[in-house]
Amino acid sequence: MSMGGIKSLTKRETDFVNNWESEAFRQKASGCSIEGLLKDKIAMVTGAGSGLGRSIAIGIAKAGAAVALGDIDTTAAEQTKAEILKQLPSAELLVAQCNVTNEQSVQNAYNLLMDKFGGLDILVNAAGIAPAFSMVDLPVDKWRMTLEINLTGYLLMAKYAAKIMIAQKMGGSIVNLSSKSGLEASKNNTPYNATKAGEIHMARGWAMELGNHGIRVNSVCPGNVFEGSKIWNPEYIKVCAKKYGIKPEEVIPYYVKKTILGLEIKGQDIADAIIFLSSEKARVITGQTLVVDAGQVMVR
Repeated sequence: MSMGGIKSLTKRETDFVNNWESEAFRQKASGCSIEGLLKDKIAMVTGAGSGLGRSIAIGIAKAGAAVALGDIDTTAAEQTKAEILKQLPSAELLVAQCNVTNEQSVQNAYNLLMDKFGGLDILVNAAGIAPAFSMVDLPVDKWRMTLEINLTGYLLMAKYAAKIMIAQKMGGSIVNLSSKSGLEASKNNTPYNATKAGEIHMARGWAMELGNHGIRVNSVCPGNVFEGSKIWNPEYIKVCAKKYGIKPEEVIPYYVKKTILGLEIKGQDIADAIIFLSSEKARVITGQTLVVDAGQVMVR
């Protein structure tokens, strides 16, 4: 073996160069791409106006599904719709105003969906809040608000989604967007820790209740996703900086370094996980918790 200059390729490397076109075609044919993975499916995504909800809605639309963009803020949901149509002019979309804590509002959103699309195959519960307070300083109204949005909201959306899916007799998929904080508690985050753990256990219970109807229920636990996040706003970043004794601009690199892979998690990473769980590729997966965090939390 020479110590410098041009080195010969190994047989494996040569084979890769010679066969890359056929390998790319094989991967596409075998379904490695998300395109078309949810073709002819109908989805409801809550919290679709911003953050992870927006990323998930965009991803699901790219995967071929018709998508109802559920959000209490219709202006934000319209912005998500415009962003999707810019990339996918033929996408089938509906903006459905929805206060997930209000049962009548939830029913109204599903009525709009049924009138527009005529059915429902996928629900993604992604609306949520994360008020950051120490336990001793936590206002009770913030605690109750978090329970209402993160738990009652998930319950109401799943309740009426399940009713539709059961009546259709075609199965379905419900995915709760939880968090790594539902598995590993974080400091000064009592309402978020509690509700995210609750979302995981609700999903497990629903999986047992709905399995005989062919309805699968799973949870996705993202790590820290910073891009476009309402949770990771400047104020929250300042709170985290103070907690760890670092500067605000050091917060994101600090969290990235805590992962095994040393990678920043993107919204598309979370969308891809949810698309997989919502597809036929995951037809025998239910009651499970998929952690998408670049290896920060090890579930034992």
